[in-house]
Amino acid sequence: MKKKHSKAQIDYLASREHFLQISNQADKRIADLKEAGQEVGQAELEDIIERVGLHRAYNELTQAENLLINWTQVAIKTEPEFIANRSNFEELYERVKTDAEARGALLNLAMRLNLDLA
Repeated sequence: MKKKHSKAQIDYLASREHFLQISNQADKRIADLKEAGQEVGQAELEDIIERVGLHRAYNELTQAENLLINWTQVAIKTEPEFIANRSNFEELYERVKTDAEARGALLNLAMRLNLDLA
């Protein structure tokens, strides 16, 4: 059976893909400058980042991550495992704000959910 994604999951996947494409464009432009024998300093990096829209793509990805994390809090409220381990989950949600590893773990778990909630 095909996995059904929520809107939050779909938006996250699209934002992540867009960010990766933009990041690859930036990497390619940096490599092109290096191959052309040009020095790649702070000014050149900032110009490339601005031209490809890396900051905007990163901000969109972060926003999609936040929406996905918020969605999971609603989506799992009635799940038996959440109810049984509520304090552990709440601690994880708190750590997401300051711990990149916890954030990554929660995003990974969020993409595994197979719930049809908006």
